Amino acid sequence: MTQEHGIAKGDALQKIGSVGLILGFLLVTIGGVWPLSVDFGDIQTGQRIFGEHAVLLQACALLVAFGCWAAMIGMAGIHRSIVESGNAWARLGFTFLVMGMTLWTLGMSLDISYPAALLNLQAAPDAGKEAARNVVAMLSPAGLGRGLFPLEVIVIWMAYAFMGIGMIQSGFYPRWLGWAGVALGIVGVPLGIVQTFTGREPSLNIFTMLIVVTTFWFLAVGIWVARKAWKRAG
Repeated sequence: MTQEHGIAKGDALQKIGSVGLILGFLLVTIGGVWPLSVDFGDIQTGQRIFGEHAVLLQACALLVAFGCWAAMIGMAGIHRSIVESGNAWARLGFTFLVMGMTLWTLGMSLDISYPAALLNLQAAPDAGKEAARNVVAMLSPAGLGRGLFPLEVIVIWMAYAFMGIGMIQSGFYPRWLGWAGVALGIVGVPLGIVQTFTGREPSLNIFTMLIVVTTFWFLAVGIWVARKAWKRAG
């Protein structure tokens, strides 16, 4: 195995990481298209749509979860490749990313539980309607949009900013890739703070654009790493 610009040719983790980032782009994009199109501000309409398409919502949540995990594997490869200058920032970023993805996984599990709770509400007898309705209210995206969700946004996009700084200081990643990660954090962290007080509904369009740009960043980093890691050693 030979070393070129911090990316080890033939290194299994770098190869897996590049695939993980590209796969993360694909899965998050596919899984996030439909749920993000639903108006969370209209609770009754959202409940009706999710109740009618419960299995689809659960499948989308699984795809997004798998995509996020795949991207985290890719970031593990980035973290490992930065061994000298920038290592402290990359290590800090990956630590925050693990924290953030833990919260995100919890959020995805609630997204999977929410349509199941809606189906239970529809099937519940009159005597059990109130209890079933309370469960739906507890799992509602409108409620979680002021608690768990903003923390996920703050921690995850702070992680991307730290990873970006590490990439910039490493000297071998293209600086524009690193600055892109920093820019994502500059947008994501304040957005999460604002959503803590306002919920995610008023800024859902901004969050959607942030997700889109972030996934394309995954793709760009994944392709760059793949070109280095999968190159035949000569």
